[in-house]
Amino acid sequence: MVIGDAAAFSKIGTRHANEDSYAFWPAGDALFAAVADGLGGMGGGAHASRYVVDYLQAHATHPDMGVAELGALVRASHRGLQALQQQSVEERSMATTLVVMGLRAGRLVAAHCGDSRLYLVGRDGVEQLTEDHSEAQRLFNEGRLSRLDLASYPRKYILESAIGIPGLPVVQEIRREVRAGDWLVLATDGAYGRLAPDDLADVARRTRTPKHFAAACLDLIESRGPRDNYTMIVTRVGGNHLSQRLRRFRPSTMRSDA
Repeated sequence: MVIGDAAAFSKIGTRHANEDSYAFWPAGDALFAAVADGLGGMGGGAHASRYVVDYLQAHATHPDMGVAELGALVRASHRGLQALQQQSVEERSMATTLVVMGLRAGRLVAAHCGDSRLYLVGRDGVEQLTEDHSEAQRLFNEGRLSRLDLASYPRKYILESAIGIPGLPVVQEIRREVRAGDWLVLATDGAYGRLAPDDLADVARRTRTPKHFAAACLDLIESRGPRDNYTMIVTRVGGNHLSQRLRRFRPSTMRSDA
């Protein structure tokens, strides 16, 4: 799907159902976007991811929203999901990752929980703005895994925080200045797990629009054999062009593409 200066895809991959959800929507001259990956092994993953994305889309509606306010909305979505858990035995343990961003001219704010990611692809290279809330990342931070070990660690997908877990989630809050021409990429692990940072840099060098950037990433993922649901949102920082186009498009909210 392509709307304005943003493009997205969400595919089922080799799974029986797509438990990823995403949305992007305007708020005045700002663009918001969110990606969530429901935890399939815990029951109700699709419901969990859809709930938190819908919650953010309904409440992140102010163009000048700050990072603390966005982080507070993520925590509120966690409490709402916990309340839903009490209504169904089958979904008592449902949970999801979440990464949400707000972009207004040269200012980026974002909040994140789990292992879905936000990348900045710019003239200085590729920067992963989010840090995975995973066992593997914690061991790496503690110096118990090397960067090479991190890539092959057999439990690298074990999460230590997610929206909907018992207690309080860990929420990373991000505030950055960005430049016109920078790319912002939100992705679930099924998408970024089949792409290297060099792939994102290469795609950025040879594409000009979010539509073509997303299509090139989709081709790479599918050529390498996806193993999971895979979802991505791409936008490009465009200053006044982005603001003008935001006025002309309707909000997009999707679970999966055909």
